[in-house]
Amino acid sequence: MAERLMQTFERLIMVLIVLSLLPCLVGAIVHAIGTVNLLLMLGVVSFVAYLRHGNRAPSVGRRRTTGGGERSPLLPKGDD
Repeated sequence: MAERLMQTFERLIMVLIVLSLLPCLVGAIVHAIGTVNLLLMLGVVSFVAYLRHGNRAPSVGRRRTTGGGERSPLLPKGDD
């Protein structure tokens, strides 16, 4: 139990270190590339992701649900 707790604590510390270094990394990228170029690049990436998401093929095992309003009613046997 204590070993698992230490592993979780180590992961938490690593995540906190990475998150604390993230603003520094983003600042260095913005300084190197430039704000306008960075915004243009993010816009292009977002547009390509939007197009890919819209054109993806539906998965085979996934059925589209209609919210349950179009199910056939259950009737007792013998009643027509």
